[in-house]
Amino acid sequence: MTWRRTKVKIVGVDCPSCVYAIEKKVKSKSHVRSFKLDVNTGVAEVEYDEDELSLRDLYTAIREAGYDVYKEKLYFDLKDLGAEGVPTLESRMLKKRGILDVKISLTTKIAVVTYNPLEVSREEVISELRELGAEPLEGALKEERRPSERLLLYRRLGSFIIGLIAVTLSMASMFAGEAQLLRGAEALTPFLAGLAISLNIDIVVRGWRSLSAALPVMDSLIALSVTSTFIAGLASLAGFLLLHGGLHASTFFEASAGVIGFIGLGKYLEERLRKRALGALEALATSLKGHVRVVVGESTVEKPLSEVKPGEVVEVRAGEVILVDGVVVEGQGYVDESSFTGEPVPRVKRGETRDPVLAGSALLSGYLRVRATRVGSETFIANLMEAVREAEYLKPRLARMADKVVGYFTWIVLGTALATLAYWWIGYGDLQWAVMFTAAVLTVACPCALGIATPLVISLAVLRSSREGILVRAGAVFERVLSSDVVVFDKTGTLTVGKPVLLAVHAVKDVDLEKVLYLACSLESRSEHPLARAIIEGCAKKGVKPGEPEEYVHIPGEGVYGVVEGVEIAIGSPELASRLGAALSDEVMNLIRSIGSRGNTPVLVILGSEVVAVLEVGDVPRKEALEVIEGLKKRGYRVGLASGDVEASVSYYKELFELDFAYWALKPNDKAELMKDLQRRDHKAIFVGDGINDAPAIGVANVGVAMGCGAEISREAGDVVLVGNDLRALLFLLDFSKTVKSKMMQNIAWAFAYNVVLIPIAAGALFTSFHLFITPQLAALAMILSDISVVANALTILRSRAWKK
Repeated sequence: MTWRRTKVKIVGVDCPSCVYAIEKKVKSKSHVRSFKLDVNTGVAEVEYDEDELSLRDLYTAIREAGYDVYKEKLYFDLKDLGAEGVPTLESRMLKKRGILDVKISLTTKIAVVTYNPLEVSREEVISELRELGAEPLEGALKEERRPSERLLLYRRLGSFIIGLIAVTLSMASMFAGEAQLLRGAEALTPFLAGLAISLNIDIVVRGWRSLSAALPVMDSLIALSVTSTFIAGLASLAGFLLLHGGLHASTFFEASAGVIGFIGLGKYLEERLRKRALGALEALATSLKGHVRVVVGESTVEKPLSEVKPGEVVEVRAGEVILVDGVVVEGQGYVDESSFTGEPVPRVKRGETRDPVLAGSALLSGYLRVRATRVGSETFIANLMEAVREAEYLKPRLARMADKVVGYFTWIVLGTALATLAYWWIGYGDLQWAVMFTAAVLTVACPCALGIATPLVISLAVLRSSREGILVRAGAVFERVLSSDVVVFDKTGTLTVGKPVLLAVHAVKDVDLEKVLYLACSLESRSEHPLARAIIEGCAKKGVKPGEPEEYVHIPGEGVYGVVEGVEIAIGSPELASRLGAALSDEVMNLIRSIGSRGNTPVLVILGSEVVAVLEVGDVPRKEALEVIEGLKKRGYRVGLASGDVEASVSYYKELFELDFAYWALKPNDKAELMKDLQRRDHKAIFVGDGINDAPAIGVANVGVAMGCGAEISREAGDVVLVGNDLRALLFLLDFSKTVKSKMMQNIAWAFAYNVVLIPIAAGALFTSFHLFITPQLAALAMILSDISVVANALTILRSRAWKK
């Protein structure tokens, strides 16, 4: 053991109960030997075993208690680090003294380092990272600038159209044989080829850059093919290359324009899958902006949220959204935290118990004063959004394999082209044939078919899936779905409807149930509680119209009491019955236990001092849930449940659906850790959820599936969104993914086979024996036909059989 003592300043501490809450949470972590917190200064001294715990673990524990730590941030540019060095940076930095957190975006290669200024200085942090090759960025992290998607569409589509025109014009002139048409083609095609290349210059530059670094990728072969054919065209126009046998300069230019044009379209199809995953997140962040009322003395002052500082007290009224993380210091009320907990029943928050609240939750009724502990980018929801924002787009494995093979293939093609040039020029002394065969090799070896083989299939698969109410957000989904072996569902809002309803009315005494319902609905008509709404809606379905209560009293956390048509009635929890002196008979207690075992809520109806009925209110399973679970099991998946709800409710649904496993009382990070634990045990899990609390698990799962009715942040974290909220679409996705993978493999196999067969012929392997050869224009035609075959095969995906709704 290596014991380390550190000091941190905790924000929002103002009473001994705060100290107790934080100490309890920190000491719940094993390997913490001591914790001392000064309530006056907020400075805490912690001693912990640094071999077992990191400062991040303590930081997380304090945040989970509803408070925050005074900290500072630095931003670092990691672009000069090798890709293999970036993933290890986080673990190495977290071991450094004073580092609270490190977040690295592999896309932007920017690291956000949060550190404890009481323990380490800014200069020390910068020094540590500079040793690893990272350079500090001045100012706050700014959003990555991206080219306009519309501009990208115009460029890619424009180059495709230009390439198509060039090929058509050249082919027409060749087959027509008219001198005037030929001269027109030779005049236009150089311009068209140059324009098509300029529209996709990023692809060409990237390809040559990779080639010059001896790290060829697919773009390298594109650049090589386009550049060589364009130069050959210029050479023929200038008279350096004399052509005969029907060849003309436009042959080379149309090959160049066609290659870059069709590749441009393929690239656009691929890049369309890299959609921004931040649109709804930014909308959610915007909804958490605005003004708040800050308590100053005996009055309140309205301030922009951006000006609120930790430690200030904010006033929240019924119906308002809470805009800061903090602790309740005054008042009480029902707070809807369903976006975080996944549960539809609001929770009572009281000032006397210093209950924590989170930004993004809503105060349904009551009045609260909240001492802010975290604001803006430091709130719990902001951290969730950042975690989702850093999610990476992944190409399908087959596409990555194609990229890798093309890296070698480029060198093979280049070597073949040089060998062809040398063989026919030096061996046979014929420069024209040498140039023609070399150009044919480079043209026929164009990776256009290979380039669009997988992106086109994926694009069409995404389109086909959308027709079934499935939004696929990442190209790798179709392959990752097939590699998965476990499906884990959230409960509320995923396997269930997510809305409490009146399920049953259990009579305890010999009473008129319709009369009891009338009295109950009349009293509940004044309440804003979700359980009250469920009871009122249940009455409406039974044809019971509520009256107007003569008296109404709301007792927070227990229920309501009042008088309806002269009858004293109370509706609520067993605690309310005890307050009113109503005895809980064995029959009532059995009903309470029985209802609780099903995961539902018992609501007692008390007339006078007697419990006359127990209303059973709860969530209901989705009608298709059992069918989907059975379908998953038939397909060989293990199916489980991970919920933030209590054990009784989760256990009930585990038995109801005959699930393989179930976990309860899970926080958002617990669900994410469950996904990671499954991965450590060599399982690949699909997680299906709907709430903000599911976003971390959705983000780290092998495949994250979000319900369309769920929170915006969970939908943005998901690789897949079930827009129609029908779980049967998941079964379609599993079966459809097999078709998608099959089409990708067919296209890649065809693209490679095409090159393997035609490259030797293009090099003149059959020329001396059979006088068979491929001219550059025929090579271009073969390339186009190859593209057409790939596209035609991909289009068959659109005819895939739909699932029965």
